[in-house]
This record gives sequence, structure tokens and C-alpha cells, in this order.
Amino acid sequence: MSTQKPNQEQKISLLSNWQTDLPASIVVFLVALPLCMGIAIASGVPVSAGLITGIVAGLVVGWLAGCPLQVSGPAAGLTVIVYDAVVRHGLEMLGLIVLLAGLIQLIAGCLAMGQWFRAVSPAVIRGMLTGIGVLIFSSQFHVMLDDAPKGSGLTNLITIPQAIVDSVKSSESLTSNSWEKRRELSLELGELHRRQVILNEQVTERIPDHHLDELEQEGAPIELELADLAGEQQEIHAGLETLVPQLIETTQPESERRKKVVAAGDAAMAALVQSESALEENEARAVLAAQNEAVETIVSLQESNKNHSLAASIGILTILVLVFWKPLAPGRLKTVPAPLVAVLVATGAAVIGQLPILYVEVPDSMLDELHMLNWMILSDAEWGPILTTALFMAVVASAETLLCAAAVDQMQTGPRTNYDKELRGQGIGNLICGFLGALPMTGVIVRSSANIQSGAKSRLSAILHGLWLLIFVVVLGTLLRSIPTSALAAILVFTGWRLMDKKAFKELSRYGWGEVVIFVATVTIIVVEDLLVGVVVGLLMAIARLAYQFSHLWVRVTELDDSDQIIHLHGAATFLRLPKFAKALESVPPGAKVIVDADHLSFMDHACLELLKNWQKQHETTGGTVEIQWETLHGFVESGKPAPKTPPSQSERDPEPAMAHSV
Repeated sequence: MSTQKPNQEQKISLLSNWQTDLPASIVVFLVALPLCMGIAIASGVPVSAGLITGIVAGLVVGWLAGCPLQVSGPAAGLTVIVYDAVVRHGLEMLGLIVLLAGLIQLIAGCLAMGQWFRAVSPAVIRGMLTGIGVLIFSSQFHVMLDDAPKGSGLTNLITIPQAIVDSVKSSESLTSNSWEKRRELSLELGELHRRQVILNEQVTERIPDHHLDELEQEGAPIELELADLAGEQQEIHAGLETLVPQLIETTQPESERRKKVVAAGDAAMAALVQSESALEENEARAVLAAQNEAVETIVSLQESNKNHSLAASIGILTILVLVFWKPLAPGRLKTVPAPLVAVLVATGAAVIGQLPILYVEVPDSMLDELHMLNWMILSDAEWGPILTTALFMAVVASAETLLCAAAVDQMQTGPRTNYDKELRGQGIGNLICGFLGALPMTGVIVRSSANIQSGAKSRLSAILHGLWLLIFVVVLGTLLRSIPTSALAAILVFTGWRLMDKKAFKELSRYGWGEVVIFVATVTIIVVEDLLVGVVVGLLMAIARLAYQFSHLWVRVTELDDSDQIIHLHGAATFLRLPKFAKALESVPPGAKVIVDADHLSFMDHACLELLKNWQKQHETTGGTVEIQWETLHGFVESGKPAPKTPPSQSERDPEPAMAHSV
């Protein structure tokens, strides 16, 4: 009986709030839909991976969350980590990494470590989010122009001006009267590209590089079943044979674009023929090379058919709607999420205008793109690098989730967050997403704030938003093919811009310029080098600054008259500053009456206490006197607990050179 009562109460509570939670869940669903897709594209994974994560976040984590009004899902803050993981380890290993990250979160939650993930310097957190914002902005700016990211964060950033120039130059075909036909061909080419990518993944799963190396070194015969995949390659080849001549017909004779389409088409056809032959003959090494070439050449063919100027126009339109929707929308229409309106407007413009740009690539069934874990993936894993990536993903995801939960607590007056329960719920959610090969999840502030502002009272809203995502994917999933990729990228460009903390300099400088230096260093290293390196360097700098502050001591000697002296102590007196502390004490004239003022002292260790005792004995032998607050100083040593004291003013820290010794 006792075990059922809480569940019954929870059900009653959920049902009692359905009138407010139902409309709130619809708003959250409308916010989550474009973000799930856009974050998936930015992460370099199929759109379905983001949608599946959104569904799991609602239907599973919504029930288990320790913060009832927080909404979880794919997060922009993890796109950089996921993209890097896919590049380093392959898409087939992403699920394993996410599963391990979820396992780490679950264990941490069971060990009551929820609060520890919040123990990070604000300068590092703000630097990490700003760095991620710069990376998202710079990479998705290129995607918004129907172009590919150029490489590192710094490279993406400095090539933005050139990308803008190139998009303007690509307006040569704006006078074409074959936009509708080119749009249809672009959609068909996108579907062929999607199928080729999936085929490439299937081949890679069967013949990982390191297994081939081991077999060749041992001299063993390589026996892998690949011929059954040749049929799919033949169908893709046949589709491309029909498509390429039509693409050529839509270009102007003797134009530069036609030359590019012809060259790219010939290269793609040759690569597919080579791949088909290698599959039929079961030539493992040749298949790997041919598959990579096939994907690259189809991408080149897509590139030759793009119109960057039109894509940029759709991106700009999307951003304008995001910026001006709430200020200009009349009455209750303000409650309609700006990202949804932006996607609808951009999609409508692209469909009505029959624009020949890139559109979202989705299969007829999302199940076709699931990369569920299997024994071959586990046996092929390079566990060292994968565990490192999983640990970093778990730490960042947990920190983002719990910081978001803290923000949600400030936005509402309901139940406070149970951080350990929230961490366990996130861990279980990521375990499931990892098994399904989907994106990792975190608590996300945009969806959570929309949930609260829409009047949600319980976790029912978060749960229902996952249900609406599931229904949409099952019933209306094919409609996603009408959404321009540039529109989703524009949402991420806008998100990246908002992640950049423009007020950090002013706000952090109030706590000392050291905080600003940590912030700038974290951002710079993330953009120039790597996210993990930037965060680690930022943490080390924060620890070093804390150690410096804790060991920093100012000593100021004030003369009352010819024989009286006051020694003012500020900061922390530790063995690290003992030599200079001793030097300051020894500068006091013999026979003087001395008062040691420790009101602004935050800590004194045993070494400095013994120094002060010995100095007092020596000074009194010269006829002087020493007045010291021994009870306070002994309290520091015995408790080991610093006392909160007023920090010294600038004049106290930098007194007259002849009157003080700065340590």
C-alpha cells in the first residue's frame, strides 16, 4: 500500500493540472521541433537522431526528472562535442559514447554528486558557453549559405567574409526559368545522398579499418559478406544516371555552372561504378575507398547545383522573423514560438518560390536511420579515446542540465530541484538515446522557459511534448523534406549569437580582472584549439587564481608616533608567504609598542602563527610590547576554517612604499 500511494498522488497531481499543462506542452513541442532538427544538422548527424532524443527526453526523462518543469532535449551546447566525436570516431560509435556518458551520469546521481557538477567557476561556465556560441555561429553561418563548414572554429570564423562574397557571386542563375525543376532535382539528389551515406555507414560497420590491418598483418584471408549491399548501390547508381542529364539541362549553355555540373556528375558516376564493382567482388579495402569517394562526389554534385544567394536570402528571412516576431506580433499570437514561425515562413517562401536550395533529408521511416548498438560496435570500439569523450560529454551535459535547473528554480515558485534525481533521470535518458544511436540530451533553458511562461504547473507538460513529437514524426515526418536546411541553420546562427555572453566583461570585472582573463582565455582556446582543452585550461586558471588569492597576504605598518606601530594584516597568511611576512615583521624598530590588527585576515596557518609567536618573544626582549588577537589567530589554526573578512581597499593594498610591505 505504501509503495503505491506516492504513484497515485503523482497521477492525481498530473491530471489535476492538465488544463494548464496541455496548452503549455503544445508550445514546448512547437519550440522543440525546429531545434531538434537544427541541432542534429549542426552536430553532423541525421535529423532523426535529434527528433528521437526529443521524444525520449519527454516520454522518459519527463517522468524521472528531479526538476519537474525543466524540459530536456538535444542541446546547442553539445553540438561541438558531438560533431567532434562523429569526426573522430564515426557515426556508428556515437551511440556508445552517449550510452557511456549516460552511465556516468547515472552513477554520479546514485552517488549523490549532483551538487558537485555545479561547483565550476562562473568565468569558466560563461567562457565555455560563449566559446560554444562562437563555434556554432561560425560553422552554421556557412551551412546557412548552403555551404559546408570549413574546418576548425577559427577557420570557420575568418572565412565568413569570403563566404558572403561567394554567395553574392552565385546569383548568376537568378534569372533562370527552371527553378521548379531544379528544386525537384535538388530534393531527389538529396535523397540519393542520404541513401549513399547510409550505405557507407553499413559498409564501415562491416569492415572497420583496424580489423583489416590486423588481418593483413596476420596474413589471414579477408572474408566479409558485402555482395548483398551491391543491390542498393546499383539503385543509387541508376537514380544518378537519370538525374545528372536533367541537372545539366537546367543550366545555361556554356555557363560556368554547367561545366561544374558535368564534371561533378562524371566523377560521381565513376565513383559509384567503382563502388558497385568492389561490392560485387567482395574487395574490402577497395570498397572502403570507393564508398568514401562516392559520398564526396555526390556532395560535390550537390555543391555544383547550389545557389548560395537564395539560401542566404532564406537564412536572413528566418533571422528577421526570429528577431521581430515577438515585438511585432499582435495579441495572443505572441505566444506562438518564434522558431516555429520562422521555419514556417522560410518553408513557405521556399516552396512558393520553388527555390533550388538544400532541404532537410529524412527517410520515409525514422527507423531506417537508427544506429542501435550491437556486438560488432562494442567489439570494434577504441575504448580509451571513447571513454575520454564520454566522460567529457557527461560532465558538460550534467553541468548544463543542473545550471539550467537552478535557473528554472528562480523562474518559478513550485517544488525545488532534486539535483541527484535530475542527474539520474538524465543518465537513464542518455542510456536509452545511446542504445538507439541518437543525440545526447541535457536540460535546455529555451524550452524550459517557454514551458514556464506558457503556464505549466507539473511535469505533464514535458511528458506530453515528447508525445506530440512522436506523433508528428510517425504521421507527418515526410513534411520535413520541405524545410530548407538554411532556415534551420539560421536558427542555430541566432542561437549561437545569443550564447555569446556580451555582458561578461562588464559583469566579471566587478569581481576582479582575473575573472575576465579566465573568461577570455577559455573562449580563445575553445575557438582556436578545442572545446575540451579550453575548458580544462579555464578550470586550471580558476584554481590557480583561487590558490593565489588564498595565499596572498598584504602587510601594512602604520606609525602612530615615534614609538607606536600598528601592523595591519590582510588576506591569508600561509607558509607560502612566510619569508616576506618575516621580512615585514623584522622591519619594526626595536623597543616599539606594536598592535597587530588581524580584523581583515581571512586565514593564518600554523607556520605563520609560530613565526608571529617567536617574533613577539624576540621583540619583547628589546623592551617593546606586542598586542595580538591570539584567540582569533588560534581559531584559524585549530578549525582550519577561513573567516569572512572585509577585503582591503586599494589604498590599503598599495600604501606608501616606505610604510608597508606588499606580499
